[in-house]
Amino acid sequence: MSSVNSEKGEVEVASMGYRISHQINLVLITLLAITGSMLLFPGLMSWLSYAVGAPLAAFLGSPYPVSVGEELARTSHRFLADVWGVFLIVYAIYLLVFRRIHVFDALRKPLGDQIREARALADHYILGKPLPDDVASSLERHNVLVAYMTVVLVVGIVLLSASGVLMVYSTYLGLTEGSYRLLLLLHDLGFYLALLFIFAHLFAVLHPSNRPLLVAMFSYGRIPLEWARRHMPRYLRHVEGGGS
Repeated sequence: MSSVNSEKGEVEVASMGYRISHQINLVLITLLAITGSMLLFPGLMSWLSYAVGAPLAAFLGSPYPVSVGEELARTSHRFLADVWGVFLIVYAIYLLVFRRIHVFDALRKPLGDQIREARALADHYILGKPLPDDVASSLERHNVLVAYMTVVLVVGIVLLSASGVLMVYSTYLGLTEGSYRLLLLLHDLGFYLALLFIFAHLFAVLHPSNRPLLVAMFSYGRIPLEWARRHMPRYLRHVEGGGS
């Protein structure tokens, strides 16, 4: 449960469990993106394949360090994907059982209000325009743009996971070459959707106005009350009112 510390003028926005899961996700997604890029763009990433594969190729006596590096990337990618998949399933079950999924709360607003909030936030972050008072006063812990981008991420993860599992077991499933190519296309599409989320997420968290959130995520999970009153007043009212 999020809590307010009036003496220190702080409110918790990220529990220890949330922060730990975020860092685990950060590491796994980064490694998956790197190994996946080595497979998706073999020519562009050949330098990394060589750097990774050269030591192992020398040990094995192979004259093809790039090929060894690509095979190592493929094996690592599958292993990391399995680890990430198990982690996501366990974490999703935890969130569902304890009703801790609040990232979509902004989607409960009427569609017209969502669109107005999204436009106002885009103008604020890109053009530096101030938020209208009615929009600012209704902001949740996660605003509507975060909710939209999370939907994009979920779609990307579903495409990545489903296509990845089917490709790994394509031989046992008797899939044709055409089916495999379609799965590969869906896997790439899922990667690009996840990449879109990551770029949007980085833009948001690195924006100067969101610095308190960035600090909170990599420290003790709390933000100043004054900042919360300006950027997530509805969430703060909920917390101060004793909501979970």
